[in-house]
Amino acid sequence: MKYDDVPEMIYEMYERLKGKYFPQLANAKILFLINKKKMMKRGSIVLGKMVKPSDLVKYLSRNEAPEEGYDYIMLLDSNLIKHCEESDIEKVVRHELRHTFYDSDSKNPYKLVDHDFSDFYDEVELNQDDPTWAKRVSTTVSLIYHQEKDER
Repeated sequence: MKYDDVPEMIYEMYERLKGKYFPQLANAKILFLINKKKMMKRGSIVLGKMVKPSDLVKYLSRNEAPEEGYDYIMLLDSNLIKHCEESDIEKVVRHELRHTFYDSDSKNPYKLVDHDFSDFYDEVELNQDDPTWAKRVSTTVSLIYHQEKDER
């Protein structure tokens, strides 16, 4: 299978981050999954991705996430989870959560938003102590994929 369950620490991390930075997600139902296939966008590795589930996925997940099913699905790269520090994983999760938006006036209030620029201003501020973390982690994960390919 292409997807796998995340370790429990991802849900614990989410609860911490939600309490500190994302109160608008208090009632959001998010499914976190490991993506075992390399995700790419414009020639660059994608460490995480926030997506809105289709109506079919929402229907199929209605028993796990009562009422309307999941509001979001976050995909996290398997090599990120297996080989990177928890602090770097947290930065990826927090970045992906920045893509969420709650519109209280909408019938479907959970929306996705794009970056402010190539990142989010809030994330740049929070990562002042390690401004090149994303490049470092992307390079590490990319090298692991190359190594796995060479081993096959």
